[in-house]
Amino acid sequence: MSSRLIEVELRVRDLERALSFYRDLVGLPFGDIETHEGDDTKHAHATWGDWDGRREFLMVNLYPARDAGPTKASIGVVVDDLDAVHARLVSAGAIVMRAPQQRPWGMSATYQDADGNTVTLTERPSEKG
Repeated sequence: MSSRLIEVELRVRDLERALSFYRDLVGLPFGDIETHEGDDTKHAHATWGDWDGRREFLMVNLYPARDAGPTKASIGVVVDDLDAVHARLVSAGAIVMRAPQQRPWGMSATYQDADGNTVTLTERPSEKG
């Protein structure tokens, strides 16, 4: 039997603030805040891959924290240009936990969102031919 991760959910205190952080600053492909038929809970999600194919698919959801409080998670994201994303995050006042530095797997930095989740960004290695 083979299993694989298809969904990550972050519970946040302020959905609009979290959406701005992850979409506008980090650059993840989140859609607008929405609800679904039969469920009035506002949320936003980013997806990669094709759900219909049931193969390579991953969804990240942002939902209101409600009574349980915000999520305390650590996630990693690959970016094309760490310097540009870092500059956006710093200018917006994001907490820098580890400034960009060369690591064995590439240039990487770690930040904290307003809910205390940590986000490590790693620059996509350039292809040298």
